[in-house]
Amino acid sequence: MNPARAPRHPVAIDKETVHIGTANELMVALDVLQGRHDREALEQLRPHLADILADAEGFISVIKSLSPADQTFLIESVGTRLAGIMEDAAHLRDLLAAMADVEVEETLLQTLGRAGLRALIHTPEELAGALEWVYGQCDRLFLELLGPDHVRRLCRQAGDLSAVLRRLEPALQESLLEGLGWERVAGMPRDAHDLAALLRALPPAAGKRLLAEFTRERLADLIANPDDWEYLYRRLEPDEADAVVRLLGIEPRA
Repeated sequence: MNPARAPRHPVAIDKETVHIGTANELMVALDVLQGRHDREALEQLRPHLADILADAEGFISVIKSLSPADQTFLIESVGTRLAGIMEDAAHLRDLLAAMADVEVEETLLQTLGRAGLRALIHTPEELAGALEWVYGQCDRLFLELLGPDHVRRLCRQAGDLSAVLRRLEPALQESLLEGLGWERVAGMPRDAHDLAALLRALPPAAGKRLLAEFTRERLADLIANPDDWEYLYRRLEPDEADAVVRLLGIEPRA
């Protein structure tokens, strides 16, 4: 919509009335108020905020200027229209990066819900990019809302899953792998490089647990030549190296 034709809505503060129809106009008004009456202005505009903040850039600009409590109010005010306002995963990542309060992030994720997150996250790169900016227990909430079936569809290759795992704490890594299925994850690597990337995205204990899913034949298929073996071995933790050597039935290195 042409900003000049956007419907404008009155906001009365201290006997002064302004009319606001765009994100830029709201930004100017909030700048003048300097945080003193932000909530009062937002409350008056609540029925219209999703229309005023009709695109991601405007929404992010406004929310960055608010206190955590008012950020929560704004998110709840736009409600189920939030995913449409964000438009895509890149804007969702930018919005998450602008959040400094875990409770606000939780409100954001709960407001988006499963449908909103799935509408925005379409690739493993987008998933990893969003998780980079999720803090506290919100990373667990993010994955629970997205759902293991959606993560499974996104992460079909070892490299994709490795990028996601590197954004998670060890306990949540194992929880995700349990949800995806250890056997299925062990089937993802196509070569020694893939296996090395997957193992180094995990702590040693989880790496050893993953190696337990491999047969000697499967592991030998991944290590096609001496260069592959050298590449993999140099990236193994001691316990992982012992497990691989035993599985392959070869002599350990001195």
